[in-house]
Amino acid sequence: MEKLNPICITWLSDSIYSIREAALNNVKLLTEIFGPQWAVTHVIPKLLSLHVDKNYLHRLTPLFGMATLATVLPPDVIRRMFVPVIITLQQDPVPNIRMNVAKSIQQMYPTIKNQLDIEDRFRTTLREFV
Repeated sequence: MEKLNPICITWLSDSIYSIREAALNNVKLLTEIFGPQWAVTHVIPKLLSLHVDKNYLHRLTPLFGMATLATVLPPDVIRRMFVPVIITLQQDPVPNIRMNVAKSIQQMYPTIKNQLDIEDRFRTTLREFV
């Protein structure tokens, strides 16, 4: 696992979309195997750090990753780690990033349903688009 983790993290910043997408799917599978705490410790901080990357394509990766991982993570991780990044990216100067914020919220919604504080924050974020 120690050798695999750096490889997966490197793939998250690859210039080819399909490699980044495959890396996110691999991270999801690894999270299912090793558990949410493994992801919180080893992967999520590195994934979320891409939200401030100069390259807008790399800023998309955390959005796709949050949508992918939300199905295998508990709501408290989404609340604590994902919501602040969503809020930040909603203000991104690139329209494609902002559009994908809305798509990511839509994809995460089934997972956070009945988590009223997260739902309210996401609703507020979506209203800011109008």
